[in-house]
Amino acid sequence: MLKQRVITASILVLALLAAIMWLPAAGFDALVFLVFAAGAWEWTTLSGVSNRFARVAYVAFVVATGLLLSLFAHQLIKVVLISAVVWWLQAFLLICQYPRPNPLMDKPASLLMVGFPALVPCLLALTSLEQLPGDRRFYIVWFIALVASADIGAYFAGKAFGKTRLAAAVSPNKTWEGFCGGLLATSAVAVAGMQLPQAAHLSGVNIFALIVAAIALAALSVVGDLFESLLKRQRNLKDSGNLLPGHGGVMDRLDSITAALPFYVLLLNYAVAP
Repeated sequence: MLKQRVITASILVLALLAAIMWLPAAGFDALVFLVFAAGAWEWTTLSGVSNRFARVAYVAFVVATGLLLSLFAHQLIKVVLISAVVWWLQAFLLICQYPRPNPLMDKPASLLMVGFPALVPCLLALTSLEQLPGDRRFYIVWFIALVASADIGAYFAGKAFGKTRLAAAVSPNKTWEGFCGGLLATSAVAVAGMQLPQAAHLSGVNIFALIVAAIALAALSVVGDLFESLLKRQRNLKDSGNLLPGHGGVMDRLDSITAALPFYVLLLNYAVAP
């Protein structure tokens, strides 16, 4: 299993870097929509929807909504991203309340609705990066490094020091010690990224604000991970799908991204100098 996991991860990383570096903006956006269409399909599984027509209709609706917003609503980008961040704060409360009953989590229809603030703002966030001053490729790679460092830092700190469970009812393997390790790793990557020439448009951001933003981003990535774990636990699922050998489904890789990316792009919209 570990060997398969490493092989799949290596292929994904190489494919992603190739897409970021060499695909034109339109091609990269098309790839993003394809990935999120797969994520929306798996979200119907997490929501408990089995009717194939309903699942296809949901995927089409999510993709169409994201496409319309990306084409015609760039002036609303901050409103959409702020709404997404507010939703993920609500998701944090749902995680804290679990396993107490909650009407929002009981019915497939309500969980499908939840998928919109989880998925659509990410589509808009990624496609909007082309509108910002600076190098879109740098913004994407930096974000991936930040989220990956939160995950890697949490893993190794949890292995070495983990004793106190973070959210035992949702994900028993996560610990507060691992969480803190993830925050430290993300802060380090944030500071390192600011030293690169491609970050020149962010020169007005002071180091304290940068670290606070990195900590908040890492915390949101954990919320996204935990919320998907909550949905899988409710459906008694190990993974959201089986598209990625050794890793599960697309949503198993997007869970942290869906929560952290809207916040990241929102900050860029305020911080990047024109």
